[in-house]
Amino acid sequence: MEEGRTWRLRIILLEAGIETVPKELWGHPQVRRTARRYGVHPSEMLLEKSLHFHAMAGLTRKWKRGRPDIAHVTLLNLLESPLNLSGALEVYMHVIDGRVFAFRPDVRLPKSYERFRGLMAQLLKEERVPPDSRDPLIYKAFDSLAEFSKSMGGLILMWEKGEPASPDYVVVRSMATGRPIGIGAFPRGDFEKSTLRKAVEAYSIAGGNPLPAWIVASRLVEAAERIMGLL
Repeated sequence: MEEGRTWRLRIILLEAGIETVPKELWGHPQVRRTARRYGVHPSEMLLEKSLHFHAMAGLTRKWKRGRPDIAHVTLLNLLESPLNLSGALEVYMHVIDGRVFAFRPDVRLPKSYERFRGLMAQLLKEERVPPDSRDPLIYKAFDSLAEFSKSMGGLILMWEKGEPASPDYVVVRSMATGRPIGIGAFPRGDFEKSTLRKAVEAYSIAGGNPLPAWIVASRLVEAAERIMGLL
């Protein structure tokens, strides 16, 4: 790689299944029961398939929603990596309502899932964590994926229908162009057409087979660490 250049890898989790309980579900017995258990209003609670399966039955695209755990595991893989600790990684997360949040490299996410979902509920409401900080650890960076994509010159998409490529190749393409690598953070289904349209390049590192988001992230990070001599 070119000497004297500062190399950074950008990764964004796309369509992450993180949202507060939609208003139309507040009155559902399953939602009311969960809200009482945690002592919060339904509007301050994350939608979770494990807790709200029956309540979610009528939601549009229900197969992609209510899975904050996918983002939790993937973010821990990214943010705890030597690549991030070295300052050579930028991490973003795009959520269901379209907003894009940025994570400072020195943020330490809770290992406990209970604490993580409380943190995410606060982030969705306040758009920054801590909410009263002038230099927050997590914050809304863009109102939409369109704004984010435009500012970055498009996305490099990890997609099972993409061109077969090695993690090393994808990482080098990303660092050479400055374009972020997008990883789907939802359990089932395909990317929305609006997301696919933002992809300048699309690759598969598993020969067309789907992989969990945290596995894709870990393989890309490991490749970047080798390429940058951090391992």
